[in-house]
Amino acid sequence: MEPAFTTGNTYLFDPKAWTWNLPSGFSCPGALECLTYANRKTGKQKNTKNQRFRCYAAVTERFPGVRKRVWANFDSVKNKSKDEVTSVLESCFPKKAKHIRIHANGDFFSQDYFDGWLQVCRNNPDVVFWAFTKSVPFWVNSIDKIPPNLNMQASYGGKHDHLIDEYGLKYALLVFTEAEAKEKDLIIDTDDKLAAYGNKSFALLENFSNPRNKNKNK
Repeated sequence: MEPAFTTGNTYLFDPKAWTWNLPSGFSCPGALECLTYANRKTGKQKNTKNQRFRCYAAVTERFPGVRKRVWANFDSVKNKSKDEVTSVLESCFPKKAKHIRIHANGDFFSQDYFDGWLQVCRNNPDVVFWAFTKSVPFWVNSIDKIPPNLNMQASYGGKHDHLIDEYGLKYALLVFTEAEAKEKDLIIDTDDKLAAYGNKSFALLENFSNPRNKNKNK
């Protein structure tokens, strides 16, 4: 299978938005409280000792088609240089794309991979990109090189949370109730619009508590 961007996240503010996905856990060096692995062949999930909540992305990898796609993408970019990563992504970049979420599944797994994405964003200045990451060191190392059409947010619950406060990074905080978000004075982002266009930190309602997902996970 060739690497490819995909569509189909019905909750996104733009139903025509594209995503680029990698296997959860295997591409997430900064994950901690959500760290989950889905077996490449079977899709069976492996939880980890520090896990505090379920990784919804890993749950989606129970489907063979999803697993084949994320692993095809991962195989195409791992162990590649920055320029090679850029080349791979540009070779399958969706035509007429306006909005791209970098990773609904997976995360930035190396500095070269992160910097390769920065170049893709620069090469496509009319496209709005956004990403959540627990791989905060890669962001910090290139913090002065983030192009204006890429909106980054750090996800709390990883190995490098201390860097979020240290560098004053925009962040997303997972909450389990709307009351918890209100208590922390954070707006809940329900469709990624605050992630793509906002300049303030926000909350995310945990996927398995979120009413829009209740029927998906029975």
